[in-house]
Amino acid sequence: MREPMLSDLFLEQYKVLVGVAFQLTKNEEDALDMVQDLAEAVARMDQPLSQFQNPMAYFCTSLRNAKINKMRKTSCEIPSEPELIENNPSKENVESTFEYNELIAWLKQEMQDYSPEMQEAFRMYFFDGYSLEEIANKLNLSKNTLSQRFTRIRTKLTNRAIEQSWFMTLILLYFKM
Repeated sequence: MREPMLSDLFLEQYKVLVGVAFQLTKNEEDALDMVQDLAEAVARMDQPLSQFQNPMAYFCTSLRNAKINKMRKTSCEIPSEPELIENNPSKENVESTFEYNELIAWLKQEMQDYSPEMQEAFRMYFFDGYSLEEIANKLNLSKNTLSQRFTRIRTKLTNRAIEQSWFMTLILLYFKM
């Protein structure tokens, strides 16, 4: 029996990946183009799934990077992080979508206090779905150290949110912080 390949997972998750790309671009044609480019990259380097610790995180990061590269080429502003936080309540109505986008803007502003490495690690864990172990390996840290840093960041963010409003606190706590 043949070992499952990365391209097999891509085909299984095609609709999900189109949805992620659409969230990034807000345009169906651009989203389909991004997913097609990802499909070509996957086909060129098709490897067994066992070579990837978290292939869906790889797909999401590739799509986000493709969006950032496209924005840079067109001299636009860097896009916000992909809206992939689990249980995103913003899908229900315009008001909650506005509130969610306000939260993301606030979170980006608050994260400016941290090093670029910690900002990226935070995005990888809370937005792209990488595990603590994967991120810790990338940063040459122990898993416990990274976990403690995230705990400190979450505590600081929660305290700042309390200072600003109870609504922010509730949303921060809702997003597995």
